[in-house]
Amino acid sequence: MGYATPLFRSRRGAPRMLDDFEWPKPDGAPDEAIFRNVRNHGCHIVGIPDADPSFAFSIGLFLNYGHPELIIFGQRSENAQAIINLVRDRVAVGHKFSNGDISDDFLENDYKLGFWQVPFKAYPEYLGTAIWFYSKSRLAFPCLQVIWQDVNRRFPWEAECIPGVKEQQPLLKRMVS
Repeated sequence: MGYATPLFRSRRGAPRMLDDFEWPKPDGAPDEAIFRNVRNHGCHIVGIPDADPSFAFSIGLFLNYGHPELIIFGQRSENAQAIINLVRDRVAVGHKFSNGDISDDFLENDYKLGFWQVPFKAYPEYLGTAIWFYSKSRLAFPCLQVIWQDVNRRFPWEAECIPGVKEQQPLLKRMVS
C-alpha cells in the first residue's frame, strides 16, 4: 500500500533533490507510483497494516530535503499517513528533526511525538522498499522512528506507559543497539 497527500508548498517552491541521485529501475505501476509521489508530493508512504504491529514509513524525505526518512508503528494507516505528512510539511519549509527531539505541536491536546534514530541493523526488517529506492545512492539514508504517547502522556520508554502502547511501538533503537 502506498499513498501521499499533496505537499504543502512553501515559498521555496518545489522539493529539491540530492545531486547525482540515480533512480532505481521500476518494475511496474507500483514502483512508478512511488516515483510519482516522491516527485510530486515530496515523499511516498508505504503502509504495512497487516504487520503486528502495523507500521508505515516514508520514502523521499532524504532525497528531496536531506532529512531522515520516518517510520511509525501502531497507528491505523490513515493516522500514520497523516502524521508522516504533517512532519513532511514541516520539513518542506526547512525544519529538521533529529534523534531525541520531542515535539508537542503536531497532535491535538498537546500530545507529543518523539523522534529516535533507527539503527541500520533494523532497516532490512522494516524498510525494504526504501532500501531498494536508495540502492544506487552513494549516501546511506538515515531514518527516524516517530514515537507517540499513550492517553496518560507517557512514552513507551517510560515505566508508567500503558503496556498495550509499549507493545505497539517496538523501540528499534533499543532492540538492535
